[in-house]
Amino acid sequence: MLSVTFWTTAGELAGVLMASYGLVRESFAALADPRTYGEGRYGEGAYGGSQPGAFVSFAVRARLLPQDGKLTLTDRKRNAVLAIAGTVVAAASLAIELVVTGSG
Repeated sequence: MLSVTFWTTAGELAGVLMASYGLVRESFAALADPRTYGEGRYGEGAYGGSQPGAFVSFAVRARLLPQDGKLTLTDRKRNAVLAIAGTVVAAASLAIELVVTGSG
């Protein structure tokens, strides 16, 4: 029989992974967006910073992004749900662990 600590730790890990997946997909999608004229010089863009092409191609190969590099509205909603649900699962697992270890 597995202990409560195991299940709460597994819940925390699952929550963090769910939240991270949603945020990582959104981040790669933001990198795939074309830069406008006003951006750059001292940060991202043609004159400075790093070019996101390698990161975007990695995300496409890892299936974090579709082939065109653009997320649909459904994808964005799913990412938001994963991020929120993952945060709730991790917080609930942490609260349960604090209650159980605090009482015993």
